[in-house]
Amino acid sequence: MRKRSRVLITCATIWTVGAISPTHGQIITFNGPLPWTTQRNDSITVRAQIDTAQVKKRQFALTIEVVNDRVQKKTIVQKTFPIKDYTDEFPAGFIKQNLIGGKSYIRLAWSIPGTADKGIIAPIGIAALDKLPPAEMISATQVQEGSDNAAVGSALKEGNFKSSGAEKFAFAWNKNAFYIVPIKGPATGSIRFAFDGKNGKNAFLSFADRVVMYMNDKDSLRGVRYLHQMTGDTLKYTEKPWPSELSKTVSGDKIVIRVPWYDVGIIPFDSRKFGIGIMAFTPTGEQSSAFPAGANFYNPGTWCDVQLAK
Repeated sequence: MRKRSRVLITCATIWTVGAISPTHGQIITFNGPLPWTTQRNDSITVRAQIDTAQVKKRQFALTIEVVNDRVQKKTIVQKTFPIKDYTDEFPAGFIKQNLIGGKSYIRLAWSIPGTADKGIIAPIGIAALDKLPPAEMISATQVQEGSDNAAVGSALKEGNFKSSGAEKFAFAWNKNAFYIVPIKGPATGSIRFAFDGKNGKNAFLSFADRVVMYMNDKDSLRGVRYLHQMTGDTLKYTEKPWPSELSKTVSGDKIVIRVPWYDVGIIPFDSRKFGIGIMAFTPTGEQSSAFPAGANFYNPGTWCDVQLAK
């Protein structure tokens, strides 16, 4: 028999939708799960505090859906639970997926049968770390302090480079900066390098994650970050400027991009690891390839890790 692992998440308040007397206030308060949470396994247990004086039928209904890329919905759980006490837990079952995030998410709809009281909790993501394969690792070559960008490019050899579709790239570092080194080639569109300094393998690209974008056809560089929002059932990411001191230098067939550590909020040291996503995009803004191959730009749980070599 499968062992149930329970995730209980604290400190969320959901107000009911419906005609509730101002003298009564809220009829139900949720302590878990929490919107924008990345759960670490595939089970959901809802913990709630309920004003039992207002719930005459002593019932609580839950519907859990997985919403894929804003349009396709699949109902995973649909249950009605008896309410036994003013504080209760409702084990909603297993989602049976180890990774949900990016532009897909879990949507939990609740209601009190026989009343107009209902609400929605979304988005919720899953990254079951103990069930996912280990993240692929890329080593960043250590270069001397004070190296200029040309010297960094020269220090990288053929064996240091990885590929994402037609794009080739390598990484280097010293105590002052992290260096991203793509190879100039026939590719059009852009290549993006997204930093997850927390290395938390979250399900949703967050405003704290920094993204370095190099546009091949324009030979231009910029830094962005993304604000995520829910509008109805749509999970939307809005690009925002990232004020930074990024710089680039052409060194033969290499583009050496210098990223100061203070711009990404990472403290470097030997063997330090952090998450990074590497994705190529077409000129029309569609993801065309990634490293590793299955990575999704909007889901840091799919990214690889970088280790700063000694």
